[in-house]
Amino acid sequence: MLPGDSTQTPSHNLHPLLSGLAIFYFLLEWIVPTLGDYGYFIDEFYYLACADHLSLGYVDHPPLSVFLLWIVRGILGDSLIAIRFVPALAGGFTVLVVGIIARSLGANALGQILAAGAMMTGLVYQIVFSYFSMNALSILLWAVGFLILVKIEKENEPRWWLVFGMITGLGLLNKHTFILFPAGLFVGLLLTPARRHLTSRWLWAGCLIAICLFVPNLIWQMTNGWPSIEFYRNADFYKNVPTPPQLVLLNQILAVNPGTLIVWVTGLVFLLVSKRGQPLRHLGWIYPVLLVLMFVSQNSRPDRIAEAYIILFGVGGTYLSSLCSRKPLGWLQWAIPTIFVITGLALVPLSLPLLPVNETASYAATLGVVPQVEKSEGEKPQLPLWLGHKIGWERFVDDIEAVASELDPAELQRAVILVPTYGQAGATELLGRGRQLPPVYATQNNYFHWGPPPDPVKVAIMAGFAEETVRSLFGEAEVVRIHDCDRCIRWRDDMPIWIARNPKMALKDVWPLLRHYE
Repeated sequence: MLPGDSTQTPSHNLHPLLSGLAIFYFLLEWIVPTLGDYGYFIDEFYYLACADHLSLGYVDHPPLSVFLLWIVRGILGDSLIAIRFVPALAGGFTVLVVGIIARSLGANALGQILAAGAMMTGLVYQIVFSYFSMNALSILLWAVGFLILVKIEKENEPRWWLVFGMITGLGLLNKHTFILFPAGLFVGLLLTPARRHLTSRWLWAGCLIAICLFVPNLIWQMTNGWPSIEFYRNADFYKNVPTPPQLVLLNQILAVNPGTLIVWVTGLVFLLVSKRGQPLRHLGWIYPVLLVLMFVSQNSRPDRIAEAYIILFGVGGTYLSSLCSRKPLGWLQWAIPTIFVITGLALVPLSLPLLPVNETASYAATLGVVPQVEKSEGEKPQLPLWLGHKIGWERFVDDIEAVASELDPAELQRAVILVPTYGQAGATELLGRGRQLPPVYATQNNYFHWGPPPDPVKVAIMAGFAEETVRSLFGEAEVVRIHDCDRCIRWRDDMPIWIARNPKMALKDVWPLLRHYE
């Protein structure tokens, strides 16, 4: 039953259809993103490169997701179908957990399906679970965390704080911004009668567990000069687009599917206003606290607080299902899911690669709802960032190979490939396997730490650097090819590829000046 409900409605079993939806969602997120004209996402190249350099930390993320990828790669390989098994599986389990949250609140079959279905049709979740990144595991861990918090209240069992502490530790070991979950929860506890938990030794023992799990990455950060702090600062300044509060809210509504508005707003209002929602009110405060942070920071990334909707879907689906049981409102049981399914189907070509590249660009232009989330996209991106960064990589490596073929064998043996981004470096390493290419070095994030190339470097193939950078490093430089990628993100199109000779100085001496954390 719903928290605080005085009626003694018997609890419902987990509906079998929920398992079917979870399996369907897993297959959708696993198979569809590997079809058509789209390939690896830019970050997937980087994660695979990180899996070749196992560490307790990386410039831009903790190590858990990389260790997981290392295991998967060792078993299944590094094809698209292999590495996307894990995020798709996380998506399927998240559907199941959202339904379980609703069921634990007393939801019948309809309530469980409303909660899980709302999550399934959200664009941000379809995007996140369609390629390998730390975000897929983060959403699943948030969902499990919410389930644990509900159990703490429902069963009045404070020892579950130990489990929540373990989930938090794993979350921090997977993604630094997981700290938003316990931070928002702490504010919620302070603002509600649930502050009684702050005196529980079990809660603080859970905090200790979380800290202990996070310590390895914390030690890595300390010994490496806290590089992630510089990374987050640079990303906020150079990458994120300043976004006014009204547009932040609009992007949030779009990200989770406008058709689900009735579900999560109902859950939010129930938690913050209803007397029956008071036992879980501290969970309801997490979303507005994080939304205010988005307003203040003017953050352009709608995925930053996507996890906070999970509890709102669970509560909203539960409450709406109880309304549908009232005879005059019975029509809602069909109207509500129909709305978010229709809107979800209309928007799904923007989240999953269902259409060819040109048709997707035309469809996006017709709808006019593609948000600009990074400055590098240009003012009017033709494709959403998550699709635009899945195309053109094979052609880029082909162009690099064509330039390398212009070097004589003696030069090729002494040459290196220099690029400024981890996407270019990772794509060249992965897609260039088996080709006669020089070793690849990049100056961004952890690639910077895997350099510089050993001296002497006599000739370099350089792509993506500004002309002044190229000529400051080498006495002789010539553009031999222009990489064309019409539908890609702006910075990847019309990219000159240089052959540079006669270095003015040893690269190891100038390498620190080329460092780029973003």
